[in-house]
Amino acid sequence: MRKMVIILAAVLLLVPALAALAQEMPGNVAQVFVMQPKPGMTQQFEEGRKRHMDWHRKQNDTWAWETWQVETGDATGSYLSIATGHAWKDLDDWQAKLGNADTEDATKNISPNVAAEVSSFWIYLPNISRPAESKAPPKMMSVIHFIVKSEADSEWRNAIRKIHEAIGKTNWPAHYTWHALVNGGETPHYVLLLPRNSYAEMAPLEVSFEAMLEKAIGREDAQGLQRTIGQSVRREWSELISYRADLSYRPAAK
Repeated sequence: MRKMVIILAAVLLLVPALAALAQEMPGNVAQVFVMQPKPGMTQQFEEGRKRHMDWHRKQNDTWAWETWQVETGDATGSYLSIATGHAWKDLDDWQAKLGNADTEDATKNISPNVAAEVSSFWIYLPNISRPAESKAPPKMMSVIHFIVKSEADSEWRNAIRKIHEAIGKTNWPAHYTWHALVNGGETPHYVLLLPRNSYAEMAPLEVSFEAMLEKAIGREDAQGLQRTIGQSVRREWSELISYRADLSYRPAAK
């Protein structure tokens, strides 16, 4: 199912249900920066990014900063800088310790080569996610974005939960994580991340999504869930991103 085999708006307001989730699940906040290099400046951007990551190493930063490059879609050529697994208070602590110095170094090494940058905050939704066992970043990820109709948000989330339960019930061999935007763009906005370690892993699974869902809950209920998903989504798009270890920083293991 394209809806399922599927990191940006409350400008000043949080969606109430997601705000509650963020409060109840500390350690699930991610900060995401999307950066578009200036035309013809990609090499300079990457060199500056490496210098900035080296700055993080010299500061003994305890946060990991992953860099992903967008390979397909409208944002092709952009880069994502992502810090995950934090509580809201962690952001205050990090800003007090490194915030000003980080901005100063990034302004020197990265900003001169950036045409546009967007910052946003997301939360990871573990109750409807099925992550891979490996903690190492995959080589690539399929990213599917969903802009959900505000009036249908509750129905949509309930449908996704039922689909997640069906996948667990049938032990369908798919791994995925769900994330929701809480600040920095149009909402309700969800993303589904599907890890890929090769292009071959993008091929459809032997048992289709539709067949799995029908086996788990019956044809009528399966078709009803798919209709709910389709009718609840205002806009949807996908992209492929690749992990750039050379442009990332991970603190040394303790």
